[in-house]
Amino acid sequence: MSTQIRVSTLGMAETDNLDLDFTSLLDPKNEVPEPVATPEQEAELTDEAIIGESGLTSNGFFVRLFPDAPRRSPAAAPPTILVVEDDEITSILLERILTQEGYKVIVAMNRAGIVAGMKARPDLVLLDVLLPDANGFDILNRIRSSNSLRMLPVLMLSSLGSLEDILKGLKMGANGYLTKPAKSKALLNAIEEVIFK
Repeated sequence: MSTQIRVSTLGMAETDNLDLDFTSLLDPKNEVPEPVATPEQEAELTDEAIIGESGLTSNGFFVRLFPDAPRRSPAAAPPTILVVEDDEITSILLERILTQEGYKVIVAMNRAGIVAGMKARPDLVLLDVLLPDANGFDILNRIRSSNSLRMLPVLMLSSLGSLEDILKGLKMGANGYLTKPAKSKALLNAIEEVIFK
């Protein structure tokens, strides 16, 4: 598919002043160092990853909440979700599930689509790991390195669901993890936990 970004709901507030720091951060030529955990942090993250792996098995998702992250009121305008997924069938299914629940959805299939999708100032990013011209963990690291986007909720959605993958997502600052194929209920529960709770 040649389309790099698909906007499923019209009327989203577009802004031309996408942060230059994020645009430059997404440039693959710019190296962004990965965060380094202390031994104590590494132990905590490993424990959390073990719990996360169990959550993936039992619930289909694992979510961690950051106490200082902004929360939306359910009465506010519908949240916008940027779905970063290069598989067309999967992206169509995700888009359908989310729009039926009233979310505004932007689908990005590559790095250029992510930059374009960020112009709509999404409230949450569903981020695949394996992309044609990028790695989702690297994109997450770049989001967390951005001055204005570091608090943007990000849920990893990937076929990679090993303990090591979950641990890497946690180290990079993911708010949660879902494995493909994600069940509708697990997907919606994870999004609700991160945006509203």
